[in-house]
Order: sequence, then structure tokens, then C-alpha cells
Amino acid sequence: MVSQKKSNSINVSELIFDSFSHILIHHLTLQEALNEMIARYATTGKDASLIIQRIHAANSIRLDRRNTEKMQNFYDALLRRFIAVGDAIYKSGDGGVELGRYQQIDAITKVLYQMTQDSPDCAAAVWGRRIGIFQNAHSKRLRDAEFKREATEDDDDADLSAWPSVGTLLLLRVVGHLFPVTDRRHAIVTPVILLLGQMVSQTPIESMYDLVMGTMCSGLLIEYSKESKRVVPEAIGFLAGVIRLYAHGAEDQQNPIPSFESEWCQETSPELRSLVSSYDCDNEALPPLSVQSSDITDKAKASVSVLGAALHFSEIYTKSLSGSLGMAEKEAFVEVANSLLCLHPKAKASPLPRPLQAKVATTSSALSEACRLDQNRMPLRRRTMPTVRDVALRSLAPRLEDPDKYSRSRDKGKSAEQVAADRTRREYKREHKAVARELRLDAAFIEEQRRKEEHTKTSKARAERQKNFAWLESEQAAMNQQVRLGGGLLKGGGIGAAKNKAKSAKLGMKKGGKLR
Repeated sequence: MVSQKKSNSINVSELIFDSFSHILIHHLTLQEALNEMIARYATTGKDASLIIQRIHAANSIRLDRRNTEKMQNFYDALLRRFIAVGDAIYKSGDGGVELGRYQQIDAITKVLYQMTQDSPDCAAAVWGRRIGIFQNAHSKRLRDAEFKREATEDDDDADLSAWPSVGTLLLLRVVGHLFPVTDRRHAIVTPVILLLGQMVSQTPIESMYDLVMGTMCSGLLIEYSKESKRVVPEAIGFLAGVIRLYAHGAEDQQNPIPSFESEWCQETSPELRSLVSSYDCDNEALPPLSVQSSDITDKAKASVSVLGAALHFSEIYTKSLSGSLGMAEKEAFVEVANSLLCLHPKAKASPLPRPLQAKVATTSSALSEACRLDQNRMPLRRRTMPTVRDVALRSLAPRLEDPDKYSRSRDKGKSAEQVAADRTRREYKREHKAVARELRLDAAFIEEQRRKEEHTKTSKARAERQKNFAWLESEQAAMNQQVRLGGGLLKGGGIGAAKNKAKSAKLGMKKGGKLR
């Protein structure tokens, strides 16, 4: 979990971060823009996570709906950032306290979840394009993997594998945290399940890296299907093939799964059994399945972790589907049962370690209980569709008793007449309060409307008065201007001016003293 406290290694203020976030969003069309900002301002993994969180907080769709296109581009950039960090985990691990790549992935997942909740349509559009890119990339890697294998002898290089990278696989794991996996059909989860099924069933196993990636893909399929009780035969078949690789004896190495028909599987199967039998489990615990390159190159540790993970996934999926297939559990898990029979965990030549023997025992008991081997086989029948009761949402509304028979604690010890009278009195009191409340609301509404009408009338009269005041002020201004000029504008007015001009012969007059 990323700490909300500001790191001391950041040398800029929060204001610069927030302002630069707005600038970045306008130019964030490529992944390089985000990487450049992180490389410039972040010195640790927490700083990178803090930058991503502030970009989302300052440009969220909830703040402004016009940010939809910008945040959609930022969503896609975060997906590519997630893949890059996941690939770095495979090559260099977590990176210690400074980098903290696992914490970066957790922080990006939280931001992706928030953005998905803010705008599900944008998130679905970005994920749809990304799944199409994964599909095309997988098809290309299937075509190119064979030629790359012939050109080099390195079997543990992830770049030569037809399986997806660790970052891609971790990103597909995030789908279960962003979208519901229990829906019957989903625009994102259903294509992801189909893509994982195609990878598991068609991609060949050519190295230990391929075996680890295939086991993790099967685990993802089981994770997406166990709650909805979907049947994923690709995952069941792959896990059975993984267990069959550790079979005891050359006669048990025939694997019916197409993914395990490669030359590497045929040659490595005896070696895997010998590596597992010679592995020392002092702490009585199996090593976890790791995606780091250092753990995958350790063949002994990787072999034990792959077998333990395959047994664990088989046990989980067997328990989740138990009793939901209509007596078809035997047919569904027949390959897993045959693979377990081929293990011979206590063989004298190459016995399995005690933790693996215990895991085989628990898986076998879960398989026996799910397949009901102690009961007679019933004829197969078509799987029934879920009923209306199963599909309907569970109602969480409380069940109310009959109000006529409901009695409060205050009514204890009273007679029936007194209880009825008190109940009626309480009902009238509630009705009286409700009527009073409605009257207060109506009075407030009427007063508000009266104030609005009065304000409209007074505003019109006020406007007329302001107009008159403005005219009077303009006239007063003209009078003040005449006074400032010393009365020059007021001289020479009246008929006297005409008579003076007449005397000076500048204005003619008719006989009789009238103007012409």
C-alpha cells in the first residue's frame, strides 16, 4: 500500500506537481510522456506512485466531464506502465526499498480501479483494444517462436517463448479486481477467459519459463471460474499434463495434452522427477510459484513449485465444482485422476518430498470426495439451467410483522383496551406531526414565492427610479458645467440679441419692427 505522506526525495512542491499534471494531460498521447515525467521528478517507487495518483486526482472525470478523452488516454498509458513494471519484476525482482515494484503495481491497480468506477465505458473501450493487441501479439509469437528456437539454444529466455510476458500475465490478473467475474457474460472478462484458454491449449511448452507461465494461466482461469462454477476444460487438461510430467517410470510419460507434445517435455520429464525427489524441504513448506527470472532459472526450486502449484490449483477447482456438475465430476476430472495415479509419490527409486506427498494426499481425497467414487454411477443428464430463485437478487429488506399484533415493550402489563387506546393515540400523534411538517413546508414555499413576486415588482419600480435619477444627475451635471464656465453660456439670450444685431445691420427687420 502506497503511503500518503510526501517523500523527502521529491525536490518540488505539491503545487508544481499539480500544475505540471495538467500540462502533462494535454500532451499525454504516448507512454514516453509519462515515463519522462517519472524519470524527471521521481527518485523512488513511492514517488512514481504519488505522481500517478496526483495526475488522476487533478484531472478526474468527476471534476470535469470534458476530461473523458484525456483520462482514457491516461488509462491506456497506465496499462502499458503496468506491463513495463511487471516485466521489470521478472528481470530484476522487486528492486528493494528504493524501487518497490510490487508496491508500484498495487498503487497502479488502485488508480485503475478508481478510474474504472468513474467511467466504466472508457475502461471497457481501452481494455477491449488491449485484449485485441494481446490476441494479435500471441498469434505472432506462435508463428515466430519456432524459428527463434532453431536459431538459438537458450531455452529459458522469455523473449524466445510463445507465452506472454510476466507483465502481461499480471495485467490479466488485475481484470478480476476491476470487473465482476461472476457475470454470465461480460464484455471484458469473457474475452479474457477465451484468450487464456487459447494460450493454455495451443501454446507449446519449450522451457521451464513456459511451464511456469502455463501453470499461472491455468490458475487465472480457475480464479475467474470457481465462483461462477464454470467448467474450463483447458485449465483441467493443462494441470493434468503438468502433473503427468512428474510421473514415475518411462511408461507413464505419455501425455494426451497437445501442449506437452514438444520434444522438450519428452526429454525433461525424467529430469523433473529426479530434481523434485532430490529437493530438500527442511521447513516442511513448498516454495511458492515465483515469476522472477532468478527463481525460474533454479530448475530444482522451480520444478517443486510448479508441481505444488498444479496440485493446489487442482484441489481448489475440484472443491469448487463438487456437486455442481450433475454427477459428471468423474468425466471432468478423469485426466487429473489418471495423472495422480501416475505419480507414485512413495516410489523407492525417486520418492517425492514429504510436503509434496501430503499435497498429493489432500488433492486425492478432495478428488475422491468430488467424484463420489464410493457411490454407484448415475446416468448422465443434461445440466439444468439456473432457476429464477437462483438468479434473482437476494432481498435485504427486513421482514415486518403484522402491525396490528405488534406490541412494544412499553405496552407490557397493560390491558388490551389500554394497548389499543395507546396505539391509536400514538398513530394520531404521528399523523399530527406529519401534517404539521407538511404545513410548515407549504408555508415556507408560499413565503418564498411571495418574496419572489414582491422582489420582481420592487425591482421594476426601482429601475424606473434609477432611470429618473440618472436623468436628473445628467441635467445637474450640465448646470454645474455652465457655472464652472462663469455664466458665459447664459449671456445674450432673448429678443435683445436680435435688436442689437438689427442696429448693427447684421439682421434685417421689416417696417413696423418685425423681422423679415
